[in-house]
Amino acid sequence: MKTDITVELTFLEKIVLLALDDKGWFGPSEHKIKFGLAGAILFELTQRKRIELRDGDIYVIDQTPTDVIVLDRVLNLITSSKKVRGLRIWIQRIVYKKLMLRKALLKDLLQKKVIRKEDYSLMFVFYQTKFPLVNVELKRSIQEDIYERVVGGKMLLDYDLMMLVVMNNCKMVRRNFGGFLQYLKLRGKINEVTQFKEPQTETQKTIKQLQTAISRAIVASNVSIHA
Repeated sequence: MKTDITVELTFLEKIVLLALDDKGWFGPSEHKIKFGLAGAILFELTQRKRIELRDGDIYVIDQTPTDVIVLDRVLNLITSSKKVRGLRIWIQRIVYKKLMLRKALLKDLLQKKVIRKEDYSLMFVFYQTKFPLVNVELKRSIQEDIYERVVGGKMLLDYDLMMLVVMNNCKMVRRNFGGFLQYLKLRGKINEVTQFKEPQTETQKTIKQLQTAISRAIVASNVSIHA
């Protein structure tokens, strides 16, 4: 059966899809993607003019619902807070509040028939759910688009930069591009552009702050896990 590569995916749906391997596992990204996704949602809310950053803290500037489930769950969480908090703290709170963000995005991908749900058991003792890829061509087209933009030196949009930040922090680069011919060149360019040595716009400054916050939140979570 031929799959449809014209299926429209949102920025957040693409992140979850690329975090999965073709067999339906998050693997090394299982823990980290929660923080990357939280950062991506905050980025999306800044782009939609619902929140803004001031000196590293988040402020709600418009409480109007976006009509996107995952965005509104986070927006409501921030709006209901009586305290002003910084990026890293909010990323951690979003993750630990268990807002079922990843689950909601997986549901969207299921409805669009990009993945399927499959229960997996090991010796009928440990049960897990995986989400094998159904629309292989769609994922490949997304990977190839990112690859060509980065390796080809094309102008990267703000959403491209945020995607690279999430992929870099959540161990998703090798998984998606390890088999590409110029993987090492891609890897080097991603490392280069995500350093944001001289961010040119306010949005790039925001992405740089989000990158730092995501990285620090992941490190802090690793310390707590192994403490």
